Amino acid sequence: MNRTHPGQSDSLLPGGSPQPMSYLVDGPVYTPGQASAPVGATTLFRLASNESPLGMSAMAREAILDVAGNQHLYPDADGAPLARAIGDTLGLDPGRIVTSPGSDVIINWIIQGWVGQGSVIFPEHAFQSYRIRAASNGATPVAAPETDLRTDADAILSRVTPQTRAVFIANPNNPTGTWISLDVLRDLRARLPSNILLVVDEAYFDYVQVPGYESALPLVDGPGENVIVTRTFSKFYGLAGLRVGWAYVPSSFVHVFGKLRGPFAVSRIALAAAIASLSDTAYQILSYEHNVKWRSWLQEQIQGLGYRTTDSVGNFVLFRVPGGADGAQALNAKLAARGLLCRIANQNGLPEWIRVSIGTAEAMTAFIQELGALSR
Repeated sequence: MNRTHPGQSDSLLPGGSPQPMSYLVDGPVYTPGQASAPVGATTLFRLASNESPLGMSAMAREAILDVAGNQHLYPDADGAPLARAIGDTLGLDPGRIVTSPGSDVIINWIIQGWVGQGSVIFPEHAFQSYRIRAASNGATPVAAPETDLRTDADAILSRVTPQTRAVFIANPNNPTGTWISLDVLRDLRARLPSNILLVVDEAYFDYVQVPGYESALPLVDGPGENVIVTRTFSKFYGLAGLRVGWAYVPSSFVHVFGKLRGPFAVSRIALAAAIASLSDTAYQILSYEHNVKWRSWLQEQIQGLGYRTTDSVGNFVLFRVPGGADGAQALNAKLAARGLLCRIANQNGLPEWIRVSIGTAEAMTAFIQELGALSR
């Protein structure tokens, strides 16, 4: 029986199995922080993924219990209740707040919606998702050199070509913990062609209170419509397991994000927990103060053992291991064998550096004790 359509020859019929896009087959893969210790490790401290050492807030937990019995109902299609809560808290227009199942997903939506087959520029030691999300969508990732492990605006501008569609900057940056001022961001935005998006990732914004550091949210309302600011509830608010993020975007972008997101992207439980977390000021104060205390202590202790660190303002410390990548791999494995799970920054172009998240007091003292023993 002839199954060809009129005008179609047998030789044109496809053969074999469906094949994925080549850029997905050959592209990079995100490697999450190690979550389980090797066999034989008796105590486990998860210090590889910048998770909150305080758990979630009591108000978030209560909110989850309140809605737990209503999971047969769809959540708000656009996450509007959370957008209103964020708008009320920060004085932003809720109609321009896009909610998402984690801010990493927003990164993907931006590349899908505004980059396509163009190119994406980011600092060379930036959050790995910028490179990975670009490559997995068929875009070209372009790394710009940094200066002293800090974002270099001039280097970014020097990489701009007619194919450039977006620039991604994490401020503070992960994994280095370094930051740039709002003045630098404002100048970069002014010097970028107006048809190129500037995306400022403020995942660690809430941990920072240092002179000169400010949010880039005001830039979204500046001249032109080419700035997006993203944030997350995963770190400071302790909701990593629920996956909640958001972005503040130009008004003309909202309808496109609505198409990319689709309905019901954020669960009822996640929306309720995030809204409650915004109101729990006691938890926020504790989260900030715990991080400042133990980040400072940890950084000083690591330096005292002879290691170089960056001046991190995030909820982690990055330190360099003598012996290059091999030395970092060996030390990281020895720490893991003792139940201290850290993260090598090899996917961020820093294979000789190890990042350790700020944990509980017990975790921090145990880490320094073991690092000291291994450094003798």
